[in-house]
Amino acid sequence: MAKEQIFVGVDMDAASIRGVRLSFAPNGGKPGKSAWRLLAAAEINADGGDFLDEARAVSALKRLRENLKTRPSDKTSICLSGKQTYSVRMDARKLPDDEMEGMLRLELRKNMPFDPSAATFDYQFMPAPAESGGGEDGAAWGPVTVGAAADSYLNRQADLYGKAGLPPYHANVLPISIANAFWAACGDGAAEPDGAVLILHLGADVCTVAIDGRRAPFFSRTFSFNAAKAAGGSDAQNGEDKSADVSSSVDVLAGEVAKSAAYYRNAYRVGDISSISMLGAYASHPAFDGLAEKTGYPVRVTQTASLVRTEKPLEPGKYDLAIALAMQAA
Repeated sequence: MAKEQIFVGVDMDAASIRGVRLSFAPNGGKPGKSAWRLLAAAEINADGGDFLDEARAVSALKRLRENLKTRPSDKTSICLSGKQTYSVRMDARKLPDDEMEGMLRLELRKNMPFDPSAATFDYQFMPAPAESGGGEDGAAWGPVTVGAAADSYLNRQADLYGKAGLPPYHANVLPISIANAFWAACGDGAAEPDGAVLILHLGADVCTVAIDGRRAPFFSRTFSFNAAKAAGGSDAQNGEDKSADVSSSVDVLAGEVAKSAAYYRNAYRVGDISSISMLGAYASHPAFDGLAEKTGYPVRVTQTASLVRTEKPLEPGKYDLAIALAMQAA
């Protein structure tokens, strides 16, 4: 019988940290029973500060580790974001692993915002369209999703988590991670959407968009948006009516979504997106209920948490990225 394995996923932004601890045990093909089980989920808030300060971040990660009751044998997966990360999907020749990274450095050197010779790459070949074939030399080609991070940034993050007793076993960049969270919830394909989907990660002060589809180009962008403030504005404070502030914030978010969709259509000369899928700390917050009306697109919260057996339901969308990260380490 296969031994149970434990995986930890951590989703951290400037204002809060969400983590999950999952067990994976093959279910022997039993129908309707997931091989993944939630052992613990926890959130640590900055309480008016932020986690840009290293000492504060390490202290919070230590509290997260204690709340999750992690063990040294657990495998932790983290997310990387910011200007020292890069993601793209491209057509590439399938080379041996020891040759792929060199090829990617060469091909992407003009597009990356940092030195590819001092970066770490991760890549995954995607299922190729049925009509695709080999290159002129007969070698196999296919679409590959590439994530990269500057070595200096990756090392700082590894050191940060290591100080907290959560040394990273696996890391991936944010746009690819949120796309993976969305596709994981699609399961065997029955829930796959038609066309491209705009996947929206609502962070505390930065939002990330990834547009993806089975037969559509991959695109991502990040923009400043204070989701924490918008969500806070929907709560009654000191008897003040915050509804006007919330409406204005949703207008700003809807404008950024529309800008992303318009750029995608024009740059890739493809059809419009089919829907919006949201995840993150504020994905199910009522402050953003009006996004569908303001954008004209159907809006749903990702369902990655539905893949995990839990004793009680998790807040929709809140832990989906952390769950997807833990699963990616398996």
